[in-house]
Amino acid sequence: MKQKLVLFFITIILYWVLKNYVPYGGYILYPITLLVTFFHETGHAFFAVITGGSVHGIQINNDGSGYAMIAGGFSLLVIPGGYIGSALWGNLLLYVSLYRDRYSNIILYFLMAILVFTSIVWFNSIGTSAVLLVFAAVIYWISRLSKSVQNIFLIVIGTSSLVYILMDFNGGPSSDLAKFTSLIPILPQFGWALVWLAIVVYFTHLNLRGIWKKS
Repeated sequence: MKQKLVLFFITIILYWVLKNYVPYGGYILYPITLLVTFFHETGHAFFAVITGGSVHGIQINNDGSGYAMIAGGFSLLVIPGGYIGSALWGNLLLYVSLYRDRYSNIILYFLMAILVFTSIVWFNSIGTSAVLLVFAAVIYWISRLSKSVQNIFLIVIGTSSLVYILMDFNGGPSSDLAKFTSLIPILPQFGWALVWLAIVVYFTHLNLRGIWKKS
């Protein structure tokens, strides 16, 4: 457990340094950025589906941005769903890798299935589907490796997903915040960003505290 927690904190530091202080560090993080963007967009899609909406496509752009084409659903959950969805993915991967590592293969297969499902059922472009299928192939390859390698992968990706939320907060998930603020204008965009961040931080705190106590 201690070694895993050390890797958790090292990943936070490395991500932050590469993103902010290393020239061309963004290129090193590029594959992770694309995968975390996928987490974000599937978050929108998930909350749309569970609230009665439908998903017509998911796009991952070359610059690391993306969007989900959604019809219907409960907007007050769908709009922040990308931000919260990244947190759910990150915490799920950390929970499995830090505490339930015997299920690491299962979570890898689940992630691979979501990638393949999205590339086919929520198809939007050949480029996006190709990227998602490459990720699925890489994850399948990792699933055939040792348990320690699987855990390293899950910790790095799960932690990066959470750190990305902070980085996104720094710039502001402006489009989602703008839509949400227009629906509930009782707070400015920055105010809602703080609310979303507080939800994510609290949920992550509960997850990590629970893992620590159970371990």
